[in-house]
Amino acid sequence: MKTSLSALALVALASASPVVVEKRQGSSGNGPFAPAGYYTPNALGGHTFYAPKTVPAGTKLPVMLWGNGGCSADATGQAPFLTQLASYGVLVIASGTPRGGGSTTADVMKQSIDFISQNAGKGDFASVDASRITAAGWSCGGIEAYAQIWDARVQSIGIWSSGLLTNYTAAGSFRKPVFFFLGGSGDIAYQNGERDYAAMPAGVPKYKGNLPVGHGGTYTDANGGKFGVIGAQWVQWVMRGNASAAAYLTGSGAKNDGWSVVSADLDKLGVTPIA
Repeated sequence: MKTSLSALALVALASASPVVVEKRQGSSGNGPFAPAGYYTPNALGGHTFYAPKTVPAGTKLPVMLWGNGGCSADATGQAPFLTQLASYGVLVIASGTPRGGGSTTADVMKQSIDFISQNAGKGDFASVDASRITAAGWSCGGIEAYAQIWDARVQSIGIWSSGLLTNYTAAGSFRKPVFFFLGGSGDIAYQNGERDYAAMPAGVPKYKGNLPVGHGGTYTDANGGKFGVIGAQWVQWVMRGNASAAAYLTGSGAKNDGWSVVSADLDKLGVTPIA
């Protein structure tokens, strides 16, 4: 039996306006929680939520914060990718609004943490587990995600074609797991991400995958393309605690899809299945 994620989410996703699942997505995700879509909650302006339209009764959703490429306030710029991740059982809170203009900041992402920490497990967000929050982002959005690593409410970081811009040594102070997904040597952020990965201290879990597609990734391909494939396994493993999903990232799956992979200290990740 399935129940709605929340009354607010279901009403928003079903409405004709202003929430419309982007036609360019080609689908609404192909994960076990599909179909997924996005909506803009009245309770948190300036943000867009991607979620399964329904979730099994008793199932909890971890949270992934997302900073858009270019720190854009258009929260649908990577809609196929984010919808795909949501269809694998994650609530994604993207900074900005559908087709929004202007820019976002790290403080906008922090607003997401504040809001979901206060509202998870209650009312419209009864299915959300805010004890599992990952901050992630592409390019400039990755810098916004990095800024959340010092927040005790955030458990891990996802860096997508990004890296520190000026503070070249800050990664040496990281004490939380960081997963890097880069676009190969043709990615403008390649050297930054490579440097940050190398600078992280021994004993802290880290992972780095490179796919030679350049800085633009595959976010707008159907279901997010190959980035959507590895991203779906990443959220299943790191956020939902599905150990079998780790095999794709660390075994032959990612390599067969063209990813070059290195990692360290993943045995210290300590993920457990979500309730």
